[in-house]
Formats: sequence, C-alpha cells, structure tokens
Amino acid sequence: MFATDLDDTLYREIDFVMSGYRAIGLELDKNNIMAADDAINILKSAEDTWHGIDNLVAKIWLNHHDTKFSTEWILNLYRTHKPDINFREGVRDTLKTIADTGQKIGIITDGRSSTQRVKIEALGLLDFVTPENIIISEEAGGDKTTPIPFEKLKSNNPDEKHFLYIGDNPAKDFRWPNAMGWTTVELKDVEGKNIHSQAIYVPENFKAQYVITSFSDVLKLVAKA
Repeated sequence: MFATDLDDTLYREIDFVMSGYRAIGLELDKNNIMAADDAINILKSAEDTWHGIDNLVAKIWLNHHDTKFSTEWILNLYRTHKPDINFREGVRDTLKTIADTGQKIGIITDGRSSTQRVKIEALGLLDFVTPENIIISEEAGGDKTTPIPFEKLKSNNPDEKHFLYIGDNPAKDFRWPNAMGWTTVELKDVEGKNIHSQAIYVPENFKAQYVITSFSDVLKLVAKA
C-alpha cells in the first residue's frame, strides 16, 4: 500500500499559509477594517502565523474596539478558508499512475480535522483516496510522534502485506513506520521552501530508508515493493 504525508509533500504548505493571509486580508478589506495589502504585510512580517495574527488583532483593536475580528475569529478563518493550493510538480500524475495499477493509496497527516480536510478537498485527493484511508491526527487520537496514525491505517487495511510511506519531516515522519517494517521515503526539500527544516539531527531510527528529490521518483520504489 502506498501512503503519503500531506503538508510539504503533496503541496507546498507555504502556499496554504499565503492563501490564508489573503483570505484574512480580503475579509478585513470587505468590512472596511483594513486594506487587504496592509493586513497581509502585517502577517508576513511576523516570525510565524500565530505572532502575525496577534500583531494584526492588536492593530485592528486600536481603531475597532467592538469588532468581531478577534484572534479566535481570524484563526478560525485561517484554518477553515477554502485554500488556493495545488499539487507539487508531478504529484497528480504519480498518484494516478499508482491508482491505475490498483494499489491502494492512503494519507497520514498531522493537524486539525477541519484544516486538513479543506486542503484535501481543494487538492481533489478524494479522486485517489477512499475516506477510511485518510488518517488525520486529531481524528485518530494521536499524531505522528506516536504509532497511532500508522497503526490506524494498517488496521483499516488488514489484507495489505507491505506499506510504503513518503514524507518530508525527519523529526516525526519515519520513526514509527520504520519500526513497523514499512518502506520509508523522504522527499528532499531541494529548494528550501518547507515550513519545517530538514536540516536537523535525528537518530538513525528516525531517518527514512530512501531519499528522493522529486515526488515522481517514488514510482521506482513502488515498483520494487
């Protein structure tokens, strides 16, 4: 069975971040709170999204004390907006090739259910993955620092003898599938655009068995499985 991470593996997570910033800016502009570009610039200038939203809300409340645009409201918009995201190069064709062979495809991803599901819908992943093989940490009851989501996918597919998992984050993507005897593949961030840096120390058992630089390269490994 072929299983894959979502963020920074199938699409660029920074694209979701910027899509969220645009959604926030447009909503503020539409309600005459702040120009969209000004809001986006405040968000982009912060060290991360959470600090950016805090800075934005502080700016809003200087002039709009009774506004609905609280931290909670803006966070919810960010997490649940319909994102403007697309597959990374080669991903759609690779998934189609795998699906056309009759092999099952699964997704194992960390995050909130609502946020991950709007991404999955925006990418059209239900064309390739059946609902029971979409494993989201909030729904599974544990993230990828635990064996729970991997065990969940395995238990949903008791007849599958071999699993291959591709991801991007050596801090959490490969430890447990390695321990479970899966084939593990790291998609290298050759452009340095990932949200989470791959330039970190991890023990040997955290490392993927294979490293590839293009998503389509995984087809060579799928053929060996």
